[in-house]
Amino acid sequence: MTVTVWTKTWCGWCDEVVDLLKSRGIAFEERRVTGNQDHYDEMVRISRQSKAPVVDIDGHLLIDTDADEVADYLDKIATA
Repeated sequence: MTVTVWTKTWCGWCDEVVDLLKSRGIAFEERRVTGNQDHYDEMVRISRQSKAPVVDIDGHLLIDTDADEVADYLDKIATA
């Protein structure tokens, strides 16, 4: 599974998503958009909006999401 998370430094929802992935032992790449224009531009390009977090799980985007939605999706694909 390939997981990428775009986050902002002041974003509590971002922290919760990162904590969820860590607690489940899921490897992921975090791309902090705060202070990094390339990561910000990439997030806006793929999600067509500017809110974080954005999570890409094997090409499935969860946009302006939270830990509950990410957990639900992970559970769904685990049983598929």
